[in-house]
Amino acid sequence: MKNITIGVIGAGLIGRKHLAKLAGRGDYDLVGIADVNSDRIAADYPGTPVFADYRKLLDEARPEAVIIASPNQLHAEQGIACARRGIHILIEKPVTDTVETAASLIAEVRKAGIQSLVGHHRRHHQQVRTLKATLGDKRIGDVVGVSAIWATHKPAAYFEIAPWRSQAGGGPILINLIHEIDFLRFTVGEIVAVEAIASNRQRSFAVEDTAAALIEFDSGALGTFFISDSAVSPWTSEQGLGEAPEFPFSGESSYRFLGRTGSIEFPALVQWSQAGGAQDWNKPIQAQRIHASSVDPYVAQLDHFRDIIRGNARSLQPVEDGARSLIATLAVAEAAAGGRRVDLRHRYETLASPVVPATSDQQRAS
Repeated sequence: MKNITIGVIGAGLIGRKHLAKLAGRGDYDLVGIADVNSDRIAADYPGTPVFADYRKLLDEARPEAVIIASPNQLHAEQGIACARRGIHILIEKPVTDTVETAASLIAEVRKAGIQSLVGHHRRHHQQVRTLKATLGDKRIGDVVGVSAIWATHKPAAYFEIAPWRSQAGGGPILINLIHEIDFLRFTVGEIVAVEAIASNRQRSFAVEDTAAALIEFDSGALGTFFISDSAVSPWTSEQGLGEAPEFPFSGESSYRFLGRTGSIEFPALVQWSQAGGAQDWNKPIQAQRIHASSVDPYVAQLDHFRDIIRGNARSLQPVEDGARSLIATLAVAEAAAGGRRVDLRHRYETLASPVVPATSDQQRAS
């Protein structure tokens, strides 16, 4: 079977990660890279066509598929341009920067009939899939609740390199929590409402440095989430899974999933239960480790993208699903700002509307 021709739009940190993974995959032929810093990128990737304008990549290299790893506010425009040319897309998270642009992208993807995959790579971890299967098999009974922490101390240089991170939209809710929201939706089920509070007391930036959220799932399960980028701890998914070199490995579990007959720590995958499935607080509770092999989630994601393009699998996360994770994350920020509960069900229903016109700017972009 012939290889899939593929292009990459955006050669920043995450784009380069995708390029490195593509270099080792025999199923793809890289036909071009698009980046506004074309001279620098061309020097770093000799022998690969580099375009300053992503439209030239699409029209001259004519890839079958594209990885979109550009800034969030460009995702919809570029995804729509791909859809109108019949090009399949793997689009980095968040799927777009706003719900409105996500709706326009969804409409164009549906109209074109192309395959789409949102790059929430954590869904491709074997530990995550094992957790999802364990919860689905009711090994701890019905999930009653989830308790989670994401806390690390971002250095001053993190904000000096990109000053926008100290402004609205640059805090841990929209940058980091979206990964965790998607993970919870994937493993526990749909989130239907959120409440939250936030604080900027530690850095006094215009954006939050710490937040706490209450989460209601469609199943009736409840969750609590504490997130901060100004607290030192070993409790982040990145540290627990060892998935990113900038986060030293801790192996510690930042999640507790609590069920009617037991509980599970994640990512260590330690299951706690009572002998014989007892539900009696006077009985001793024992621990059992659940084995899960480790895989490179970015490689597994590329393999899955190949399979959905070839018609051998259904997308683990099409753009419609990625938009739901965006809606839930934006709602946490909204709830924190307004001090109120935000119900998401109507927003999901509105997003599912089959007819959503593209904006004039997006029409010109194609």
